[in-house]
Amino acid sequence: MKQALLYSAKVTITTLVLCLPVTFAVMMAYIRSIPLISGNYNFQFNFNISDGAVFVVMAFTALLFYSKKMAEANAGIYNKHKITNRAFLTSVIVFIVYLLVFGKLDGYPFSGFLVTYGPSFLIMFICMKAFPLRNDLLITGGVEKV
Repeated sequence: MKQALLYSAKVTITTLVLCLPVTFAVMMAYIRSIPLISGNYNFQFNFNISDGAVFVVMAFTALLFYSKKMAEANAGIYNKHKITNRAFLTSVIVFIVYLLVFGKLDGYPFSGFLVTYGPSFLIMFICMKAFPLRNDLLITGGVEKV
């Protein structure tokens, strides 16, 4: 479980650190491209850093849950592909439900949602795929030592 905890911490901390600057850059690029696309435009962005932190906490919890579930089902062997895909989808869906329940998407255009939260989702997905999960598994022969 130590490997899963370190992996989850690396992914979520990297996402939290990169989330704000990358989202800001995407927002600025979107604002600059709107006049090229349309003469009559309106945009609304509402990126709350606490919402970003909620998403990161949801992803951290999902990663730990699925890591533990997969390791128990497969005698300590982590299947990174299944863990990352399930954790990512679960955290995104739960986050969207969170936004809907608390009314943070009321009157919010879909393009605004994609520009605001899309970079966070993309950063999380890239971090999940880029960071290694199996460092200790090579040493222990497939079973993580506690």
